[in-house]
Amino acid sequence: MPKAVTLSTSAWIASFVVLAGIAGVVVTSLDDVRSALEESTARDNPGYSSTDISDAVTVVLAGSGGGALVLILLALMSLQLLRARKNAGRVMTAIVGALSIAAGLGFMSLVDGAADIGAGVLRWGPILYCVLVAVAAIAPFAPGVSAWLRVRR
Repeated sequence: MPKAVTLSTSAWIASFVVLAGIAGVVVTSLDDVRSALEESTARDNPGYSSTDISDAVTVVLAGSGGGALVLILLALMSLQLLRARKNAGRVMTAIVGALSIAAGLGFMSLVDGAADIGAGVLRWGPILYCVLVAVAAIAPFAPGVSAWLRVRR
């Protein structure tokens, strides 16, 4: 197996660890995160009711968690295809990588009001996640991988 495929696998696994850390901060500091996000949203949207703001924060947090789980499953599936020497795995890794980076940047923007909670994990965690995903998505396109994919076991 080429080192680039091993690098991609390692970067994906590291990105999952970062996601677990982000989720851990959100879960263990849920009241603080909700409060900070509600205050930030109320400040940016003074005409919204507290119920609407609370509902929006709930949707953001639940949607982010659900989206992260789906992206993890898709990344695992792309890794399985890649390790089975399927070119579709390389393509899927790139697509899932692009979606994951977009989701990471979107999450960072959505939780900006709570970025200082958990020693800043909600500020730097999404950036680290995006960097790791970029490495994971780009590595399978290294020159030696194409030849490896063509050789069937």
